[in-house]
Amino acid sequence: MAVDDKNRTASPLDLAELRLRVAELEQIEGSLRLAEERALDALRYAEDILQTVHEPLLVLDSDLRVRSANRSFFDTFRRTPTETIGCHLYELGGREWDVPRLRTLLEDILPENARLADFEVEADFRDIGHKVMLLNAARVERRGIAPTTILLAIEDVTERKRAEQDLLAVAITDGLTGLYNRRGLFVLASKVLERLRRERVGCRLLFIDLDDLKGINDRLGHSQGDRALIDAADILRRTFRESDIVARYGGDEFVVVPAGAPGDDPQAVIARLTAAIAAHNRDGGRPYALSVSVGSADWDPVVALSFERLIAEGDASMYREKRRRRRESAQ
Repeated sequence: MAVDDKNRTASPLDLAELRLRVAELEQIEGSLRLAEERALDALRYAEDILQTVHEPLLVLDSDLRVRSANRSFFDTFRRTPTETIGCHLYELGGREWDVPRLRTLLEDILPENARLADFEVEADFRDIGHKVMLLNAARVERRGIAPTTILLAIEDVTERKRAEQDLLAVAITDGLTGLYNRRGLFVLASKVLERLRRERVGCRLLFIDLDDLKGINDRLGHSQGDRALIDAADILRRTFRESDIVARYGGDEFVVVPAGAPGDDPQAVIARLTAAIAAHNRDGGRPYALSVSVGSADWDPVVALSFERLIAEGDASMYREKRRRRRESAQ
């Protein structure tokens, strides 16, 4: 008589195989439990390291949501964990972090690079004001375990940048008049001329000499000579546009390079300068009268003379004008 399968007694071989399978499953379960414990330990270790980093640090997922942040981040940007963890980076602090340079880093550059160092970003924050930050970013791939993680280290270099700008301002500024000095003139003018060359726009440099400064020094003393230079610089500053480069080239010589779009006719500018000097002589109450000789040199973006050559042509033009005026006054 046939025996029903449900009632069939398992053979010793079947029981042995079953026990082997159970043992294998228990071993796998133990390995998974051990791996999980090790992963948690590694996560806790990484979190401890994260908290000891002095610079603000964010851990983002591939969707740019904040997975973790260290204490320095919360202290620096005056945010709480509740306001931060789980939020999209661009939504933090009323969208304070939604700035174009940061988007460029995270969305355009970093996807093509595993790491990126010292990427400069500026942003305005409601509670701490304007900040200049150097961002060091790394994209970490965790193969088959979790999606991409992005580490974002933030270095606040606002004060350092301000100090650098102050030092640069001192280096390129004339101490007496407050105008650009010769170094500042060459640095800034070269950038302006390069831009004008790309835009195929010409300009006209003015070379200005303060007449009879030696006579003022000899008759009234060097303190009055310095006062005359300061007065001339103030007049130049008021006469030309804020965007123009106005510099003390040296001694009693000044140079003006238009930095913006072409503006007034050069002769109209010179007439305005002459009128401003006449007004100063009339109302200034100084023991001297100011006068200037003005030369000019045209810069063509096609020919693109060097700035040194442009200066030389402006200087020569100024001396021709000075000689012409002397001849007229002698007649």
